[in-house]
Amino acid sequence: MDDYDIRSAASILASVKEQEARFERLTRALEEERRNVSLQLERANQPADRMSICNIGLHNLFLMCSELIDYFNDANWLCG
Repeated sequence: MDDYDIRSAASILASVKEQEARFERLTRALEEERRNVSLQLERANQPADRMSICNIGLHNLFLMCSELIDYFNDANWLCG
């Protein structure tokens, strides 16, 4: 292997590790948000409150899922 191949391989490895770390952070944040939504739903006493809390939680989950989709779209070049 010449120097270019070694630098290229090192660059790809660094990128993969960065993407893995990003995925782990997003996964942890998504799990935390899921727990928060679950707790909020358990604490809700009235149907109106329950719907309001549910809508907030679903919005946050939607945003986090969108981030995960973006992550996989960004990382797709590694597979193709």
